[in-house]
Amino acid sequence: MRQLRLFLVTFAIVWGLLFTAAGAAFAATTNSALWCPNVAPDSTAQLGSLRIVESAGGSLKDGDWVNISLPSYVELGQLKFGTGTSTTTDLIIISTPVTIGVTDAGFTVSTVADKVYAFGEEAPLKVGELNMTVLNKNSFNVVVKKTWNPFTTLTLRAVVSFDQVKIKPVTPEDLESSDIKVTLDAPTTAGFSSGTVTVGKLLTAGGSSITAASPTEISDVGGNIADITLKEDFAGVLKANAADFPGGNTVKLILSPGFTWDTVTLIPQGGFTGGSVASAVYTEKNGCSALYLKINTASSGSPGQLVIKASVKANEPFATARDVKVTYGGTNPGVGGEKVAEVMVAKYLVSGLSAAAKSTLDVVAGRLNQQIGSFTVSEGMASDLPAGRLLSLTLPEGAKWNRLPTVAREAGNGQLAYEDTRDEGRTVVYSVYQAGTSRTVFCFKNATVDLAVYVPEELTVTVKGPGLSQSVTVANVQAPVTVTPAGGTVRIGLATQPVGAITIQENVVGALRARDAAGNRAVLKLTLPSGVRFSAKPTVRVAAGDLELDTAGIKLEDDDRTLTIPVKLASATPVEKPVAGGEQATTEETAQEETTAETAYEQTGSTVVLDNILLTLDRTVPVGPVTLEISGGALSETETLFSSSLNKLSCVLAACLTPAPVAIRAEAVFTIGSTKYRVGSEEKEMEVAPYIKNGRTYAPVRYLAYAAGIGDDQIIWDGTNRTVTIFAGKRVVQFKLGAKYYLLNGMPVSIDAAPEIVSGRTMLPYRFVAQALGLKAEWDGEKRQVTIR
Repeated sequence: MRQLRLFLVTFAIVWGLLFTAAGAAFAATTNSALWCPNVAPDSTAQLGSLRIVESAGGSLKDGDWVNISLPSYVELGQLKFGTGTSTTTDLIIISTPVTIGVTDAGFTVSTVADKVYAFGEEAPLKVGELNMTVLNKNSFNVVVKKTWNPFTTLTLRAVVSFDQVKIKPVTPEDLESSDIKVTLDAPTTAGFSSGTVTVGKLLTAGGSSITAASPTEISDVGGNIADITLKEDFAGVLKANAADFPGGNTVKLILSPGFTWDTVTLIPQGGFTGGSVASAVYTEKNGCSALYLKINTASSGSPGQLVIKASVKANEPFATARDVKVTYGGTNPGVGGEKVAEVMVAKYLVSGLSAAAKSTLDVVAGRLNQQIGSFTVSEGMASDLPAGRLLSLTLPEGAKWNRLPTVAREAGNGQLAYEDTRDEGRTVVYSVYQAGTSRTVFCFKNATVDLAVYVPEELTVTVKGPGLSQSVTVANVQAPVTVTPAGGTVRIGLATQPVGAITIQENVVGALRARDAAGNRAVLKLTLPSGVRFSAKPTVRVAAGDLELDTAGIKLEDDDRTLTIPVKLASATPVEKPVAGGEQATTEETAQEETTAETAYEQTGSTVVLDNILLTLDRTVPVGPVTLEISGGALSETETLFSSSLNKLSCVLAACLTPAPVAIRAEAVFTIGSTKYRVGSEEKEMEVAPYIKNGRTYAPVRYLAYAAGIGDDQIIWDGTNRTVTIFAGKRVVQFKLGAKYYLLNGMPVSIDAAPEIVSGRTMLPYRFVAQALGLKAEWDGEKRQVTIR
């Protein structure tokens, strides 16, 4: 068995060696391009060089050949063939490249004097080693004439340079590709590999373009602008216009309004030589200053390039900073149109500081160490912040700095130093340690703040400095929870009066905390106003999410004015809820659309619902809204940093009414298009007139309520939730902007039109308001009037 294993191993090694040797004998060459220039149709050009490298020594043998051909629209004029120069590594050595010239009569080889070879005749590139045959003006053949040595380590390295070719006229429709490809075709038994190599790009729609270096800074006295570089895609694209300058074949660069070309220096490069291009400054019909380029001689050989160094002047001092731009265009065929490109070449600066936000982050109210966005304070010109002057950054009430901003320079060399923190942590002050000798831009980033529950929805930083007082928005503030009461009515001096349920929705996971700032069990407190108390402990439950409450610890305190709810475990898992659109299908067509439409979802935290809320009011309670306040360590972790007035939310729980019932006083009449309405015999005025939209008559909700005898104290507008709540006797009606339903004593009622705002008033078809308030409405089409009874 051991002998068999040894035999198998030996056989495998021998077979591997044989296979390797055989593979080496038929190894192919690697073909590539050294460069790939752009060329134009109907021109004489130079293409990229073709490089042929033998993959392994001994691959090429005597008689191996390869055909090399160009596309039909490319004719050979002159090419060179060369190899390496090292005698230790090269199979064939042609130290001085052989030049091959191709004409209609045939071809010549530089190593053979005074001989013209006919197409198809072999000519030696190196006698006894390598021959070439030009087959026609599009192709040639290379053949190895050297005895093959399978054990050699020498390899062929050859470069074919297409120094001069004629590109015939061709249109894009005649081309499969803009790539100019050389095709190599060799027998499968040869050591040459077949394939294609791209040696040029045919630009059938080429032109010219401009670029600019980094913009410079100038003032009202003018100054140098960024260098402008004009490039042709291929030689001769910009046509000469010496004869009709500046009228024909125009090439021009137009400055932004208010600026004039001053000094101009042209530096020709590439196919442009000294004197090829001149310039002159003219004023366009629109008053803009234009630099016209005079093409004395079109570029040749290679694409032209022109570097334009210039200075400009401001026509008059500007009050604000602005960008100085150059628009490139003209009627010259190589430009492509009157306005084909625009580059910024300078920034015009004016004295004065400015502040701007760079990023705006989302933060949560009632939380510590919330990261805010970054912002910049920029000098208009150098030394706008003199040494010793102060720069202050102030947060609004309800916010304090936690981690001060990192100050980084984005431009210039001015320096700031921390001075102190003021206003109980709301303001941080910096002093100018070193005035800048160039315009300086300071970036303030990586700062964090502590937030009270009551803080503006847009968190701003007010920046004050020499001549500067500007606010920038650095964060969008989200309340930790949204409190939504169903509403209701209560009356003075009555006990055990029911109101609608309260929903407390976490806006983010973990919004209601289980531990307060001191590490103790956190509680949520719901506090009624003076003179109002809970008649009994409401039912409290978690309706959605994994928030856990200490239900056994829920209790009434403060003479039953405060309901205390301990949080046992904060929520940890997001809850997906459909995005509330507030619209319900009212027709078969709408229902079908809603069935097929994709439902959008948002992620929220847990939901807490309070049911069975009973209130007792003494006779000292004023008529109007009954406001519930929500506070506690579960809601805010910044209780010790801010006053209690800033660390609570509030909502209207109910409306307190007098014992007198609400009843309609008289017939009310509204007329389409008129701001006047009549109640009984009395004519009154309103801000917006009823109108007809989509076949429905819209009237202002507030004035319909007035007509029913309902006063301002019984109509509540909630701008945050965009709702109007009307307390009409035993009815509590709530309309929400954009929602095709209303709440009647907390229950949704579908309608087929949503309330909308017109001239600051909430408008809704009158019949829905009448229906909600228990009134009767009539429409007189002839008089275009609505009557409410």
